[in-house]
Amino acid sequence: MSNAENIAVRDAKVIAAAWRIIAREGVLALTVKALAEEAGVAVSSMRYTMPSQAVVRERALQAIAPRIRDRVDALPEDQDRSPEQARALLSSLLPLDAERRLEASVLVALSACALTEPGLQPIWREVDGTVRDVCAQALRTLGVRGDVVALDRLHVFMGGLVIQLLNRGEERSPQWAFIALERELLTHSRH
Repeated sequence: MSNAENIAVRDAKVIAAAWRIIAREGVLALTVKALAEEAGVAVSSMRYTMPSQAVVRERALQAIAPRIRDRVDALPEDQDRSPEQARALLSSLLPLDAERRLEASVLVALSACALTEPGLQPIWREVDGTVRDVCAQALRTLGVRGDVVALDRLHVFMGGLVIQLLNRGEERSPQWAFIALERELLTHSRH
């Protein structure tokens, strides 16, 4: 394995460890020392590619958009533009399994940091833009095109649903989230 490949593998391991720390203990616990310990790497080996907490937060947030795009790209394409396709697209954004719950927890935590950290703002906008693109794609499968109000509404709805699932998901079955999503999709399919 080349040096560049070793660095890429180590960095992926470090980002995964950062996500676990953020989800388990919060952003403030994300120190370089704690991260190195969680990832099982030497602090000195991280100093070049992730020299500070700010860089680690940036890299942790940057890892989210490609994962969302990969999940959406893996969905089978529905040539008939069905509500089921819209539902599948939007469900790919929801924290309905351990992997997506971890991803959503990190996104919410780092979104709050982006309010006061200028370095996170452009990265947050990219991730948020990816979420918005998925919402637009879902609307297109319902035959809704160019309706900015509908897109804004769905985008905001999905953000709120993600937070509700994170905060209340353990209390009850995720069925309530599917019912809410279904009702929201019905409002858009009437256009």
